[in-house]
Amino acid sequence: MKGHGNKPESHGAVLVVAMGTTRRDGRHVVEKCMELAKKAYPKAEVDFAFNSETVRLVLKEGGEDVLSPLAAMTRLLDKGHSQIVVLPVYLTPGANYHELYRIITSLNDLAGAHGAIGFDGILVARPLLMKTRDYFETAEAINTIYGKSLAGDEAAVLVAPTSEGGSDTALCQLQMVSDDVCRTGKIIIGAVGGYPGIEKTEKRLEHIGAKKVTLIPLSIVSGIHASIEISGDQNPDSWKKALEAKGFIVSADEKSLGEHNEIINLFSERLQDAAKSHGFLK
Repeated sequence: MKGHGNKPESHGAVLVVAMGTTRRDGRHVVEKCMELAKKAYPKAEVDFAFNSETVRLVLKEGGEDVLSPLAAMTRLLDKGHSQIVVLPVYLTPGANYHELYRIITSLNDLAGAHGAIGFDGILVARPLLMKTRDYFETAEAINTIYGKSLAGDEAAVLVAPTSEGGSDTALCQLQMVSDDVCRTGKIIIGAVGGYPGIEKTEKRLEHIGAKKVTLIPLSIVSGIHASIEISGDQNPDSWKKALEAKGFIVSADEKSLGEHNEIINLFSERLQDAAKSHGFLK
């Protein structure tokens, strides 16, 4: 009834969170995730946020204000949404994922009928790699995208361009599962500043007798790190330069994993799994 302070009708909200990007192709990945969320939950409000303060400041200098995850979630709560599902467009449950999770946990302390705010709660979907089946789904997708077109002396090296913050083990597990899925051993997982590093990658390439290498950023949203650390011709320490120095013929595919439907569709599954776990976004 008008004048009685009734809450506006809400069908919940989805917040897509990425570390952040200033690149158009990277933004397209975020927009695609938002489209998939809207398709799955057409009545829900769908918004996005960037976790990197540096990226947000660069965008602000260009005239665009992008909210942090905390600011975006409080805005959704202020709009009256009592059920929010956060979709992290992240590769592993590393430091960035746990940082986001801590923010959600602190807000959820205020949830419930007797909470200070009184909303139902905020859920966090899992990243691309967490459950065992996630690794197999991802390895199958990677093999479909890259593995099936490799010639006898070719290999695809997927390199995480930034640290996964304590989740190097996830990359090792992805390598093991990829070996089961792509039995040629031509899909190789590496990490800049982490494990498996460049030395491990070189040994593996030599072991399988590869002559030609395609470097691919093992990231969901493309960023500047991929072009500098992995394929940068102007960076003497890039993986491309290091592998060329070892005699490999090296090319670079600068598309992130998230630019492929086979990968990005998996995030829609992560979102729906989280929502169903507590009956959110019906």
